[in-house]
Amino acid sequence: MQDETQPELELAELELEFEFSIRPSDIDEFSTILLGFNGEAMTWDDDAEEISVARINGHRLDIALARQSYDDLQELFDSVSPEISDLGAHIISNNNCFVECCSKDEQEETPCSSLIYIKELWVDPAYRNRSIGTEMLKRMSQVVDMNNALVALKAFPIIDGDKEERTPELKKQLKHFYSKLGFRHSGEHYMVKDARDCHAQRMRAKGEQAMSEHSSDEQTA
Repeated sequence: MQDETQPELELAELELEFEFSIRPSDIDEFSTILLGFNGEAMTWDDDAEEISVARINGHRLDIALARQSYDDLQELFDSVSPEISDLGAHIISNNNCFVECCSKDEQEETPCSSLIYIKELWVDPAYRNRSIGTEMLKRMSQVVDMNNALVALKAFPIIDGDKEERTPELKKQLKHFYSKLGFRHSGEHYMVKDARDCHAQRMRAKGEQAMSEHSSDEQTA
């Protein structure tokens, strides 16, 4: 995972085009429960050549539907991928999802009928510190169904080996970036977030509240 580190122009001053796609898993066993998503932010140079500025990709696992075939959540996670299998050790307790609070002895259960695992979030070093990473996460939450989901990622810098090094300071900056967005540490490398705190879910909740209030006003009028 990687995002902004150098002060530059604001997002609003860039001409970016965003593209997102979603497709079911190619593995028949997972075709109904596992979706892959990909997103990219692009701009163009003075010669009209396309430049990839940022990318994001990952999976959405429908845990509620998967329970019809899998009694054990960890067994399901083990079947999907090594990283999701490793993540399961931190977010599964009593065959349910949870968000670690302050220690293993303090666990906060959170609704988890699906898991959104962000495998990669990368921003080109030349375009960092312009809120592009935040915008990629925001747009992902508008495209991927986040209802009752737990969002997880591995807060480990993805770097361009020709331009930068994976330093302790870079790791610290990255974890600080995700912490500001509401992600919480889960184990040494993973960070998790209740999807209800994500942009699209907050907007949906506000819309539902407004509709409920409007309906109540009509009934009392």
